Amino acid sequence: MNRFDLLAKTWDEKPRRVENAKKIGEAILKKVAPSGDWRVLDFGAGSGLLTFYLQPHVGWIDAVDNSKGMVEVLKEKVQKTGVKNVNPILGDIENLDLGEEKYDLVVSSMTLHHIRDPKRLFEKLFKSLKRGGYIAIADLQKEDGTFHDTNEGVYHFGFHKEELENFLRGAGFEVLEISVVNLIRKNGREYPVLLATGRKPL
Repeated sequence: MNRFDLLAKTWDEKPRRVENAKKIGEAILKKVAPSGDWRVLDFGAGSGLLTFYLQPHVGWIDAVDNSKGMVEVLKEKVQKTGVKNVNPILGDIENLDLGEEKYDLVVSSMTLHHIRDPKRLFEKLFKSLKRGGYIAIADLQKEDGTFHDTNEGVYHFGFHKEELENFLRGAGFEVLEISVVNLIRKNGREYPVLLATGRKPL
């Protein structure tokens, strides 16, 4: 059982987590303007905070997470709300077969710093997107390692804008914008959250 399994039941009780997902969701809707028939992949979906923010605006969301506890919480939410277009999937995004040219949009919130090899993942996500499809990845701006209470499973202390730009360009994406969309106030400090958006050429 990993720490996210243990935290899953109470994950949504921290207002800053809910607020962060809302800010990221708002920015994605503004910058990408998804269509009501789009198929979306949300990886590292957790309890579904971003998934449920985007869900009314798209056709279908595959919500992937590698924590059994988180996926169970997400399944309960889907059941309780009766939404028909969210598909919770238990799996490791780095090893899952995502198919090719399947999605119109790939999103993620605060997951990239848990990915061992982001360069390889961006290349994989590029293949999974349809031509003209979008990617919108939110994560911490480079920090000093103080954001998390424990850095177990944290492979990167956030990212510089240039790093995110290099991941996007290196995988073949056109870079649209990389900007701060939220400030997380924690431990008497502010941690900026970046949203990197790109597009797969037609």
